[in-house]
This record gives sequence, structure tokens and C-alpha cells, in this order.
Amino acid sequence: MQRYLVLDIGGTFIKYALMERDGSIVEQGKVPSPLEGMDALLAAIAPLGAKFAGQYAGAAVSMPGRIDTARGVAHTGGIFAFIKDAPVGRLLTDCLHAPATIANDGKCAVRAEAWNGALADVENGAVIVLGTGTGGGLLLGRRVWMGSSYAAGELSVLGMDFDKMARGCTDVTALNDAMWSSWMSAKGLLSHYEQRKGLPEGSVDGFAFFDAYEAGEPEAAETLRTFGEMAAAGIYSLQAVLDLQRIAIGGGISARPEVTRVIRDAVERQFASVPFTPMPAPEIVTCRYGNDANLLGALQFHLEYRGE
Repeated sequence: MQRYLVLDIGGTFIKYALMERDGSIVEQGKVPSPLEGMDALLAAIAPLGAKFAGQYAGAAVSMPGRIDTARGVAHTGGIFAFIKDAPVGRLLTDCLHAPATIANDGKCAVRAEAWNGALADVENGAVIVLGTGTGGGLLLGRRVWMGSSYAAGELSVLGMDFDKMARGCTDVTALNDAMWSSWMSAKGLLSHYEQRKGLPEGSVDGFAFFDAYEAGEPEAAETLRTFGEMAAAGIYSLQAVLDLQRIAIGGGISARPEVTRVIRDAVERQFASVPFTPMPAPEIVTCRYGNDANLLGALQFHLEYRGE
């Protein structure tokens, strides 16, 4: 059976895996992600190709940004601000000495869940990944929806405060207050908790937050409740446009069952609170593949676009 080198390039780590065609993982690990420039990024990736030299037929890559998978062009790179209209697919092909494909990380998560995960039996759905921002992707008519410029599913910038947006988001603070990522993300959850507690920004991680929640701390409970309400408000807006059957929640904190539960309960309350709502509420579930979704989705995209 053919094997593939699969990379999930994130802002903190490059996760890698040697994978079989059926998605099973032979070996995996991670290395730090450099943010200085393309040369540094390729220098971090090259040893992974050397590590598995002769063992893979192609390379499949998940990465942030507005990605034209068919042409292998990254128009943007998310946190990798040095990437702009770059032929990243070709650069990785040269670096890894094998045909390489690239795809947006949120769209990779949808591709994995649609393959045989939480969205396997629906026509129309979405994945929402709770991370530094609000990652995501859309499944419409059983296909991952790219959009006319490959930007569909950029849920971080879904408007939550139209008054502030209408006046312009000229700085990071205004941007965060006005858009969904300030609430519907792991970073947003922790940031609002720190504000309630009067703690320095970045002083609390997910483990500490959920320890406080399990201990019955009122500030933690109230923060998670508000998080669920803001998640439901955004999902209500999405549903008004897309009429989805199911939304799968992913990201590291989705491993906590109370995260999906609080979103599901808030969605039910949100839809019930507007009696003239014309659309049904989507089913809210947890992603099946967790932190491996981007790897699995990248492989599926590679097989599809390479016709293998």
C-alpha cells in the first residue's frame, strides 16, 4: 500500500505523519513552526522529508490561509504573514522531492469529517474549530465549499457587533470586539475568563480554566455559559444563510464534553427564543477526529486532486 507524508502546518507546531492511503497513521510527531520567513519554514520541513526518504509517494499539507488547492497557490498564509500569492505547492514539491498538495486547514477538517467522521451522513454541514481564532469549513451538497476566491468558511470574521463593524475596525481591539473569533474560540474563552477574574492576558490555559470549572467556580461557569450564548448567536446567523443539517465542533477544547454540550443547549434556547424563526436548528455534535482531522483531510485532498 502506498504511503504519504502528511503535514499540518500550524502557528506553533508542524505536525507530521507517515500515513497509509486509508488514513491509518504509521508514525507521527511534531516540530516547532518558524515564523520568520519561507526559507525558515522550508528548512524546518526538509528534515521531515529526509526522515522518511523513500517511504512516501506524495506529500499532503494542511495550512492556514486562502489556498487555491488546484493550483498549489497560497494567496495568504494566516499567521505566516510572509506568504502572499506564493507557489507553496511547488516549493514543497521541490523541498520534499515528491508531488505535494496544499489545502486550507479548516477545509481539511471538514474533508476528514465528511469522509467517515461526524459529517459522513449529511448533505450540508460545517465544522467549527475552536483555536486561536474560529477555524472552519463548509460542506454543501457533499462537497467542501471553497467559495469563488477560496475564502468560504472564514468564520473568525463573522460579524457579531454590526454597529462597530459599520464604523470600521481600525485596530485589533475593535476587530476582536466586533467579530466572532473574540468569543467562538479557545483564545476568546480564556480571554473573557481572565477579564472576569482581573488576571493578566495569557495567564490562564485551558487546563486551569476547566479545573476551575470543575471546582464549581462561579466565574468559570458564567464565562462558559456566555461563550455558549455567543456561539449560538453566530450559529443562528450561519443557519439563516446556509440551512445546515449538522455542525461539528472541533479544536483542542472540544475534547471536553461540556464544550459541545453548552453550545448545543444554547443553540436550542436561541432558536426557541425567536418564535418566527423560519429555519430549524442544526444538530450540534463533536468532531470525530480531533487533532488528527487536518492530517486526514489533507490526505483526502491530495488523493482527490492527484487522482490517486
